[in-house]
Amino acid sequence: MDRAASFDLLPPDLPVVTQLSRIADARGWLAELPELIAQVRERFQLTLSPPLRGGSCSWVAPATLPDGTGVIVKIAWPHPEMYGEPAALRLWQGDGAVRLLAHDPRHHALLLERCDPGLPLGDSTAPADERLRQGARVLRRLWRAAPTGGFDPLDRVTAHWADLVDERMARLRPGYDPDLVAYGARLLRELPATADRRVLLHGDFNPNNVLSCGDGRWLAIDPKPMAGDPAYDPWPLLEQVDDPFAHPDPAAVLAARRDLLAAELSVDPQRIVRWAVARRVETALWLAHHGDTPGGAAVMGEARTLAEL
Repeated sequence: MDRAASFDLLPPDLPVVTQLSRIADARGWLAELPELIAQVRERFQLTLSPPLRGGSCSWVAPATLPDGTGVIVKIAWPHPEMYGEPAALRLWQGDGAVRLLAHDPRHHALLLERCDPGLPLGDSTAPADERLRQGARVLRRLWRAAPTGGFDPLDRVTAHWADLVDERMARLRPGYDPDLVAYGARLLRELPATADRRVLLHGDFNPNNVLSCGDGRWLAIDPKPMAGDPAYDPWPLLEQVDDPFAHPDPAAVLAARRDLLAAELSVDPQRIVRWAVARRVETALWLAHHGDTPGGAAVMGEARTLAEL
């Protein structure tokens, strides 16, 4: 009997199920997912293990190939941010990111190098400064790959986000500081054009998307690749290796992290902060759009602290 029959491939509390079931456009894909899993399993002759709980837009599970090689299989809900992942992984060729072993474009399925033990950088017990340095080392490797055609330009993506910020602020009137919102939208439009270089960006470089691989390597997973300003990528590290706003003096913590990342990455420290402000404003209006106006207000408070650095 296939080993997959001994466990639930789609438990109801799996994040990809709980998250995408709230999105009308994704429900049809969710209904087809059991058959997609069966087809991908058959195509690659995989022995599946229980799915992982990290992803909210993809079904991800450890698997074993017929020759005994351990891999990760990822089947993605089709949406704009996921289409560039295979091309980016091919360009990186395992240098800074997990290696792409196979791609099934019909089913939006990837077979990926399995990181072992696979500890996320965000869960490391190393001091925050060391985790920042490790993340910076991974980014430097990723940025060595020259972006080719086919990747979304950062300026086009962030201009669209700026339009959404403006539209949501005008429509929802959530009570957020209008000057700070306008500043965030302006940064989304202006920052890409003032960059002094253009790289292949990871696009979602949060500490949970960087995994330990047991041989001293740390590798990025789950890119949302774009081509543009390198100062865009570090902002999740600034805020997510731990919660700087839980410290007695968040501004001092953020300033020290800004300076450390800028030195490690040879990036203008103010550009890192400005991207952080822009993304926090965009996130606040996204939360308001999805009914969480108080959550957006809390994020706007964080954006204010960043803007005053």
